[in-house]
Amino acid sequence: MLSKKSHLLPILIFILAASLFQPLFPQDSQKSKTASPSFNEYQFVARGKMSSQRRARPGQIVRMDNNGEILLACIKPQTTDQLKAIGIIFFQSQLELLIDWNLLVFNRKDNTYKTTIHIYGPEKASAIRSHVHSAVLRLASALNTDLLSLKSFLEKTHQEKSLFAILYAYILHDYSMRQFGPEIYQKPQLSADFPFWNGFAWAIYPIKKFNTGVTALPAKDKKVFFVSSPAVSRPGFQQLLSFVKDVSADDKVDDPELIKTCSAFGLCDDQGELTIPILEGEWAAKLENMANQVYAQTVELAGSLEIKEILSMATQAHAAMFLHYELRYAVLTLLLKTGFMKAPLDFENADNNVPSDNGNLVFAVKQNK
Repeated sequence: MLSKKSHLLPILIFILAASLFQPLFPQDSQKSKTASPSFNEYQFVARGKMSSQRRARPGQIVRMDNNGEILLACIKPQTTDQLKAIGIIFFQSQLELLIDWNLLVFNRKDNTYKTTIHIYGPEKASAIRSHVHSAVLRLASALNTDLLSLKSFLEKTHQEKSLFAILYAYILHDYSMRQFGPEIYQKPQLSADFPFWNGFAWAIYPIKKFNTGVTALPAKDKKVFFVSSPAVSRPGFQQLLSFVKDVSADDKVDDPELIKTCSAFGLCDDQGELTIPILEGEWAAKLENMANQVYAQTVELAGSLEIKEILSMATQAHAAMFLHYELRYAVLTLLLKTGFMKAPLDFENADNNVPSDNGNLVFAVKQNK
């Protein structure tokens, strides 16, 4: 049974959402009144088909030398003379590299270069987040009952620090990414014109305050999720694969050497018994219900005429993928600021982390048959 304090949380979250959301990106209004931000101050994301033969990724290419500065300058088509006139220093090889990576396109008719990625500076970013704000308010209301129930359940099992990972990895990330997958990841194809990467990308100001990634691995009748951050002293991918393979049979780590590693990372105790949450039955159903609501809200937002005009993306699926990133970050930030949950570790300062914190970032969901 929830306490009186817990009953107040839905109201508090809804009220605080309006007051807390606008300051989440305080740099927006300041930058618009001063100098334009550099590309390094933008969050860059690329989605689509990438070559398995290349170790580099679009995100690395745009950060090399002053490639980002070139891309910002070429939001409007520019000739090489025009680039020089506005003070952009470049080598022809840089332009060719950006073309090879499908980040820049050359128009032979007027000899101009134009960036192919969507770039949203402070003004457009503010307009986008105004729409995202409205969607977050609706989600805060729609998800509160199930979120409170999940939080209460985790508190009873002393796993409340896992709420952040479960919310992010499954509810806000995995389900939606699987729905968007066919168009975003399967339709683009590599070719002679696009040998390294083919897809769509965007850059939006400002860069996020913390970055998260998700690894989802199948384990017999369940899926194991691991939320990661650059700040986390995490187990290696091979160790994670070994962990998932070992626990697939009986939800227990059996290998003695693996027990030593996994217990140090907070995944099991010294007997191999799992210490991570395993959500099944009604809890798996509740997670999917919440994820469905997030997905539906994202698609609805992507379909609005106002947001279509601001984003100018090729398809609604592209717009939904972009908004999915913005919405999930806004939801996470809101719930952290309201105190509804706490990050299981400091995503900005690796010095505050210890290996056992990883146990708060791993959980499993059993598939409902």
